[in-house]
Amino acid sequence: MRKTRILFVDDEPKILSGLQRMLRGESQRWDMVFCTNAQEALDRMAQQPFDVIVTDIRMSGMTGTELLRQVIERYPSTARIVLSGSIDESLAHQTVRLAHQYLCKPTDAEALKRAVSTACKLPEMINNERVRQAVARCATLPSPPENYLRLVRVLDSENADARQVAQIVSHDPAMSMKILQLVNSSFFGIGRRISSIEQTVTLLGFLRIRALVLTQHIFEKYSPSEYIPGFSIVGLWEHSLSVAELARQISTAEGQKGDRPDQAYTAGLLHDIGMLVLASQYPSGFVEIMRERPVSVDNMLEIERQQFSVTHAELGAHLLALWLLPARIVEAVALHHTPSQVSYDGLCAVTVVHMADALEARACGTDLETCSYADGVELDEGYLKRVGLWDRRSAYETMAAQIVKRRELVKE
Repeated sequence: MRKTRILFVDDEPKILSGLQRMLRGESQRWDMVFCTNAQEALDRMAQQPFDVIVTDIRMSGMTGTELLRQVIERYPSTARIVLSGSIDESLAHQTVRLAHQYLCKPTDAEALKRAVSTACKLPEMINNERVRQAVARCATLPSPPENYLRLVRVLDSENADARQVAQIVSHDPAMSMKILQLVNSSFFGIGRRISSIEQTVTLLGFLRIRALVLTQHIFEKYSPSEYIPGFSIVGLWEHSLSVAELARQISTAEGQKGDRPDQAYTAGLLHDIGMLVLASQYPSGFVEIMRERPVSVDNMLEIERQQFSVTHAELGAHLLALWLLPARIVEAVALHHTPSQVSYDGLCAVTVVHMADALEARACGTDLETCSYADGVELDEGYLKRVGLWDRRSAYETMAAQIVKRRELVKE
């Protein structure tokens, strides 16, 4: 089996020496090359392909920013990771548009190995050359907002509490207002007035708050710049919220424990982000997609591959994997239209997100003002019989109708 080839670039020899020592144990599976400047890195890439490049940003001569621009142009299938110290706001803005992941110096060995491993070992369904090159052709890509990254760091600690999480969310007034509006609407069915972010965090839980922060950021930053007939950002947001809540309820009703219901919620909330990216990056192609209004899931995915060389499910899953979201969420996003590709039996996030997506679309009927191709979304009968959920679909149809009804009440 070929070793994964990784190129590290930093103009400080001590940093490179430290990385070599830190990663020495990975030499059996990684072929690592260390360069002290950007031009040397480009020369090495011209000699042989690399799967991942890990580079500093502030370097003498050619900067890491310029290096990444050239890597995108010449080697679009190479995963790009920034490992750098603090940078100013303008440079940070450029960096998030060029790199798939950003790690701050100093970083520990496990964080670096996890980032590189994830970039190298994306699920086979999304880590093929066709998908990687399609992703790399995007002029800009969503990157996790700083508030989301802060949340991840806090939630990964052992002493995370609602007050800390609320403080981070409150740094973004627009996000705070959006979350308070949501929790006080009839959609969540809380039944009493909630006036503080800390109360909201306690009621919704850490994982749902984190998912809302990430999804709201993507919807704000990557709405299409031009009008696309039949495409509704509001409709897609409402659809995503409804699928998320329905997926969580199905997971809970099926007896899933621990973080499984909240992971189902996150996967449901993010299942169509690839569609949003396609619409914002390729508006003319998306206009053609909307004109055709696919009549089946297979038809929809084939049209997307013809237009963009990638489906919205593949694109969304690829991005989430690069952002280090849990594998169960990535898998659910990748396979929410094709759950029979799951190799194992039994309930999982794929199951509940697939079911929630189809049942929510059915509950909306033909009045769905969104770009989710509702007419083409159907339950996979064979798969649901295989995992034992087919006979319980009527109960979940009722749940879907109740969620859609609550959503309509919110809009009135």
